[in-house]
Amino acid sequence: MKKNKERVAGVIWETVKEKKWLSLGIVLAVGGAVAASVFPPLILGRIIDALTAGEGIRFASAAAYFALIALAGVMEALREGGLTVFGQKITHALRSRLMAKFTRLSAESLNHQEPGALVSRFVGDVDTVETLFTSGIVSMFADTCKIVSILAVIWFANRGLTLMLAALLPLLFWFTRCVQKNMLAAQLANRRAVSRASSHVPETLHNIRTIHTLGKEEYMEERYNEYIEEGYRAMEKTNFYDAVYSPVILVLNAVVVAVVMLLSSSGEPRVLTLFGMTAGTAVAVMNYIGQIFTPVESLGMEIQTIQSAIAGVRRINEFFEQPEMSERNALPAAREEGAAQVELRDVTFGYDDHTVLSHLSFSVHAGEQVTLAGRTGAGKSTVFKLLMGLYEPQKGRV
Repeated sequence: MKKNKERVAGVIWETVKEKKWLSLGIVLAVGGAVAASVFPPLILGRIIDALTAGEGIRFASAAAYFALIALAGVMEALREGGLTVFGQKITHALRSRLMAKFTRLSAESLNHQEPGALVSRFVGDVDTVETLFTSGIVSMFADTCKIVSILAVIWFANRGLTLMLAALLPLLFWFTRCVQKNMLAAQLANRRAVSRASSHVPETLHNIRTIHTLGKEEYMEERYNEYIEEGYRAMEKTNFYDAVYSPVILVLNAVVVAVVMLLSSSGEPRVLTLFGMTAGTAVAVMNYIGQIFTPVESLGMEIQTIQSAIAGVRRINEFFEQPEMSERNALPAAREEGAAQVELRDVTFGYDDHTVLSHLSFSVHAGEQVTLAGRTGAGKSTVFKLLMGLYEPQKGRV
């Protein structure tokens, strides 16, 4: 037996090299979207400062503001479109390699493959690898770049706010991950409860006579109520965390803005060295504060997506590691072009007075894989026994 050195990472890297222009376009779209989303608040701040100074709004500034907002939207659309196409290319490449691997598996490996597990690798696991890029690594990279770029811009506008956010963001991320994990656990518990309740009904109907005979109607009713209550409790937990998270983020956003505004208007020279800013800068800072909380929330979901995708990658790699067929030394006649390794010519065979095979002829060439299919008693096992020399054909040659 031999093992293949193929891995999911290798397939992905080959797809990246093959679709290099698409990969480059995705990188440029990600960078363009981040850059285009950072500059509009700065332009808006300058417009506000110009208005407070008694100057009019310049057409160039207004045009640049709206143009950058439109550019950010276009770049986001290009990024999502490119990621969708790239994910489909990876899906096609992985399924093609999996099928090629399947055709090279040894008989022992095939016997140990459960149909359900095999289908889940080709469908579910490959789909998780696709989401690894469409909703995982690339999105996480983009959100991280956005957070870093916003902090860098705020550092020059309001260093005190930058230090405050740097201390606050880890706590916010931890809170987000806790809420997401608890919501996921509650959703899984709800699914289990729904599954139990759904299977309880046909089980009751199937054993209705036994239940009536033993007088277990109340017991079955209690079990069904327990499953329903489990589902309700799990759903209540999901709704609780979903209802709590958004208000906490909104309140935290408002508190940060209020604290920064109060400190910037305190009039204390030492405080103003960190929090002092103009009216336009204040507008830009409030805009940035609103933007920075969204990618933090997205990062938690993207990490969760990556974790589930890693499990799919491991399962696919395990399939790639399955032993393959050994390369046997072919007979000299089989090495000739068109020569057959296995051949039956006009073979007739039967047991007692019953003919099982009648004038059967077929050949199998080197490298081919043939499946014998038929009902019970059609002669599948007889063909193999004839090939192994256990029986002698009544007519013809093996």
